[in-house]
Amino acid sequence: MLKMLWTGYRNEEWETEFSKYCDIKFAGFSIHGQWGDWLTQEELIVELKGIDVFLVGYDQINETVLRASPDLKLILSERDGPEENVNLNACEELGIPVLNSAGRCTVSVAELTFNLILNMSRPVLEINTLIRKEKWKKSNHQRLRDIVEAKAFEAYRKTLGIIGLGRNGKYLSKLANSFGMRVIAYDPYVTKVDIKKEYNVEIMDLDEVMKESDFVSILARVTPENHNLIGEEQLKLMKPTAALINTGRPQLLDYRALADALISNRIRMAALDVFDMEPLGESDFIYEVPEDKLILTSHIAGFSRERSWHQCKTAFENFLTFFSSTDIQNNCTPNVSKSDFFNERAGKLQSSLVD
Repeated sequence: MLKMLWTGYRNEEWETEFSKYCDIKFAGFSIHGQWGDWLTQEELIVELKGIDVFLVGYDQINETVLRASPDLKLILSERDGPEENVNLNACEELGIPVLNSAGRCTVSVAELTFNLILNMSRPVLEINTLIRKEKWKKSNHQRLRDIVEAKAFEAYRKTLGIIGLGRNGKYLSKLANSFGMRVIAYDPYVTKVDIKKEYNVEIMDLDEVMKESDFVSILARVTPENHNLIGEEQLKLMKPTAALINTGRPQLLDYRALADALISNRIRMAALDVFDMEPLGESDFIYEVPEDKLILTSHIAGFSRERSWHQCKTAFENFLTFFSSTDIQNNCTPNVSKSDFFNERAGKLQSSLVD
């Protein structure tokens, strides 16, 4: 039976499935679930002795760890982006495939994004705060109604502009379509005809999306070319009644320009879940934006009780596909099979399970 080290989130259903093939050892975060409880370099080297498969969460797997772990043959990452904590180049060189749990946050991110759209369509937070503070009584009843009549509107027939139509953006488009919204998007990597037919989304250039949208959702992946993709010039194109949501990546948005646009009422509202510095400092300029103009959440879009199920399911599917196909699923190390060490590492592992 294969030896597996598991340091990521756990899910009982998929642990049972993995245990049919692997003798599992849990360590680090997987034991107590305390954020930041990652194994150190020295601890990883010790724990990886004799290990064939590593199901990793956020532990830093550097080249030193990899070269000191000659038994390691396959890495299953619970993340969409293992490049943030796994040295993929070293893995390729040493013949160790890294397979990611692509799409683990799709439902969670899209649902929170749409939740924020609805919260910016109705003054739910404001009304709740006032009722909790003042109670609901005859003396404030009309004032509460006035707030609702001034600020409440329907998502129905409004235009949602999605920046980045990957897995999260496509799922968000389905939610928006179900509410009767018009959905437009900017993504230079998709085909207009296919997207229109399958997702009922119109592909436009960036300026058109900014001009026509009642809500702009930022969900693109970061590339060297798209840092500050949404800056002062793009924000000036937005309707004064429009709102912006960033549940994607902070590098895509000029936050200072957004704060200025909100404070000067050039756009109606925004909601932010990701930031350049996390946690935010106590004196961060973003707090200067009035709370009725800006909803703040603490990088929670990708989290849900179900996320561990999604990522473990994908990791298990990757695991099985690895042994049954030469076309490795969700492979973040595309050149790994060209390594001089592949047959000693990953290739040897495939042969062992077949035998």
